[in-house]
Amino acid sequence: MRVGIVGAGRMGRLHARTLLELPDPPALVVHDVDLDAADRLAGALAAGTGADVTARQALTDVVAEVDALIVTTPATQRRAPLLAAAQASLPVFCEKPLTADDTEARELAEALAHTRIHVGFQRRCDPGYRALRERIVSGGLGRILLVRCTAFDHEPPADAYEQTAGDIFTDCLIHDIDAVHWLTGQRTIAVQANGARLLGGAGYDVATAVLTLSDGARAVLCASRLDPHGYDHRIEVLGTKSSLSVGLDARTPLRLLGQDGTSFPPAPRQHPYQDFTDRFATAYRQEIHAFLRTVTQDAPSSCTAQEALRAQEVAAAAGHAARTGTHVHLDPAPSGAPVTPARSRTRPDVVTAHQAQHGTLAQGVPHT
Repeated sequence: MRVGIVGAGRMGRLHARTLLELPDPPALVVHDVDLDAADRLAGALAAGTGADVTARQALTDVVAEVDALIVTTPATQRRAPLLAAAQASLPVFCEKPLTADDTEARELAEALAHTRIHVGFQRRCDPGYRALRERIVSGGLGRILLVRCTAFDHEPPADAYEQTAGDIFTDCLIHDIDAVHWLTGQRTIAVQANGARLLGGAGYDVATAVLTLSDGARAVLCASRLDPHGYDHRIEVLGTKSSLSVGLDARTPLRLLGQDGTSFPPAPRQHPYQDFTDRFATAYRQEIHAFLRTVTQDAPSSCTAQEALRAQEVAAAAGHAARTGTHVHLDPAPSGAPVTPARSRTRPDVVTAHQAQHGTLAQGVPHT
């Protein structure tokens, strides 16, 4: 098997190494718009493992000679390789989101409708999240009432990062949005959100969002670009029968105060998670293994383009809600279906996702 890696940055290196750790690793073909970066990555991988790794200058050459494609470019550069994969009927793995532009994302999701695609929402392959979903599906938690997500990064990204990755909703909380949809089996039908710039960055440093799900349950999402102790990403689900949390373990950078006011553990945790590649290391390996099963065994995708689009639409709506102080309603129909512009009977500041994207906002006083 030959696998193309389009994008020679951090995620390209991570997925390439996962592939080369397999008992029977595929040959790799690396491409990047920065030709020197592609050459460096190919050379480093080949030298470190002795594997068959080459670099190609043209995307068309990569598509013509591989059996599957992994796209890890910045979101602003994903359209061309994804369309090339669709046109060649080539199985493709793509990091989230599909692309940085929401309208373009809908077009890509339609173009990829008949392509075997796996979008990289890695929480779907995390053992803890998968066990949580099994408990929910089996009825062990009863009816889901509330989901609470914590997404605290250890260190803020560079200001230039948001220019290609998107804001804190599209880059960070989109993972939690997808996890909520996947775990509960529900869609988001309304969003309220806010954000603040407290650390001097170009975008929001902290943000919150409240999702109204199609069955009436709520999801509360909290994000921060800074956690001084480490990388803290967790989820809690409350049902009528039980509740469960994923992400609390010996390396979670969280200290607690007991009823007597003393902290436990008494000292900061040893070796707390530092970043997403540390916390979700197993999930990243498992999602590539799942993608390969899609390629070799025609197994179902762990995350389709339509599911990824749904999360992106909600993230975009949350960003709009935060910027404008409005409450955004989303169409409960599948992603890509027309949105019916309709105002709330009781909230004059409600806008639909269609209005948010096209600037036709409802009149009224923004909520606080």
